[in-house]
Amino acid sequence: MRNVSKLTAIFLAFSASPLFADGHAQLWNMAGLANAPSTMSIMEGTTGSIMIASSTDLWDWSAAPEGFPSLVTAECTQSVALTSDGQPFGGVGVCSMVDPDGDLAIYFGEITPQMEYIGSLTAGSGKYEPYIGQNFIGTVTGMLETGQQMYHVVAAD
Repeated sequence: MRNVSKLTAIFLAFSASPLFADGHAQLWNMAGLANAPSTMSIMEGTTGSIMIASSTDLWDWSAAPEGFPSLVTAECTQSVALTSDGQPFGGVGVCSMVDPDGDLAIYFGEITPQMEYIGSLTAGSGKYEPYIGQNFIGTVTGMLETGQQMYHVVAAD
């Protein structure tokens, strides 16, 4: 179950933030805190199972460009495929947020067997719109037995 918690954090890690480079918008690096899942269910199969979890995360955007909030929350949900031994081997996740200015962003990504989260900003309004399609990679940097985790996200473009 510890690997499932790591995947929860990786999924929840998919914040991206903009920085201008070479004339186009680029996501910026950030840190996040994944709270313990508020809901979790398991769909049992004969050769494995699917874990479905949701939580509210806190994202540190202190390195964000001017005009972006320095701290935001996001509602995140992921579905993770597990072997019959409980080892993760893939999945997907979505995090949705509306910032204090009323602009929205939706991030989608793939959870890899290597326990990374590879994703992108798939929808955004206002200041997030120029960053749609920008990619990121998330990794867990620490985890407690409670399921709370710290993670780091870096721009992949």
